[in-house]
Amino acid sequence: MRTELDKATRAGAGLRSPAEVEQIVVLERLHLYNQSLPCGAAALRRHLRQHDHIQPLPSVRQIGQVLTRYGLTHGRTGWYAGEEPDWIPASASIPNGERR
Repeated sequence: MRTELDKATRAGAGLRSPAEVEQIVVLERLHLYNQSLPCGAAALRRHLRQHDHIQPLPSVRQIGQVLTRYGLTHGRTGWYAGEEPDWIPASASIPNGERR
């Protein structure tokens, strides 16, 4: 019962769970990328603030961490099966178990 109430309250207030915010960040990043628009963490945060009005609005750092986990940095569109690119900088390289 409490879970349903929490969901209804959150939906009415525009609040999103961390998992929902993460999925919105990924989808919006791919949308901007496909339209050849700036799609880095700072640009993505500006876009989310102006267009999506999600709450809580993630910080630039949080957005950057999401992009790294999903392999959406350095002009990439995600991780590929069996891929171990050696050209990715250490800051964007994460173990296979942490990739999404």
